[in-house]
Amino acid sequence: MTARIQGAAARDKPVPKSRAAEMMARVRRALCLVLGMLSLSLLLVVLGVYTTTRTESLDVTGYSSGVILTLGSFLGLLGLRLEENRKQLLTAAIVFLSFGIITSFLCVVIDGACIVLSMDMRPLKAERCQFYSSGGSYIYENFYTSVSCWNLKESCTMTVRSGTCYCCDLYNCANGGYLSNYYEFVGVRSCEEVFTIYILIWTLTGLNLVAFFTGILTTAVLGSIKDSKSSGPVTKPSESAPSSPTAPLLMDANVHTVHQSHPGASMYFPPAENAAASQGFPPSSAPPPFAPPTSALPFRVHGLSA
Repeated sequence: MTARIQGAAARDKPVPKSRAAEMMARVRRALCLVLGMLSLSLLLVVLGVYTTTRTESLDVTGYSSGVILTLGSFLGLLGLRLEENRKQLLTAAIVFLSFGIITSFLCVVIDGACIVLSMDMRPLKAERCQFYSSGGSYIYENFYTSVSCWNLKESCTMTVRSGTCYCCDLYNCANGGYLSNYYEFVGVRSCEEVFTIYILIWTLTGLNLVAFFTGILTTAVLGSIKDSKSSGPVTKPSESAPSSPTAPLLMDANVHTVHQSHPGASMYFPPAENAAASQGFPPSSAPPPFAPPTSALPFRVHGLSA
């Protein structure tokens, strides 16, 4: 009965994972994280390029962080999948991801604070903005035109380009430039497209913020795997081999000479008592045991001694 209880307790006892299985689990988790980082980086590139090409008035920088993070994620993916040069690939991935993290923070500041907050959507929502288009068959001289702008205090004329949505409420007639907001959007197809660009820039800013924190986590995970892979298990002195197979053996010169002359002879030394009995020595006057030489011979002895 006691043996049965002990056997059940032994079965219920959790079996510890081996080092290799634990490392494989860590690599799989890191692989999922790197694949997510790669997908997020590609989304940043696609969305950033699309938003940048929608208008020429806004200099969106969100795609630049996606390019750097994509390269770093790809190097990290190669480092996790390949055994050769794993440490070098993971080191390069960590470097590119670090630059991508810094770029993501800068893109959040530039796109979120400098661009989105400078876009006043109130005139667009009130439908007080106009769209100018010269048609599909315009010539270069008619590419620009002068339009009349007016507000509560004064009126003026403004030169706009074809395919531009402009808001006279945001135009400074006295200085002929910006108040504190963008007053025209060049290259759009209609004023309703400005709302789409506004939402895309906000989305791009949020994705850069997510990429900032995800990049920090990915860099930390890849760094831990790189350090664990670079440092192998330390061999204990008790577990080391008793002797190296290539280590030279120290032996007497006469024995070495006999072994060279007679390769088939066995290296057997009888015990001291048997040797003394066979040579006629009494047991009390047995010769001293064989002592190894104090230093190894620097060369082999060739030939037989007389």
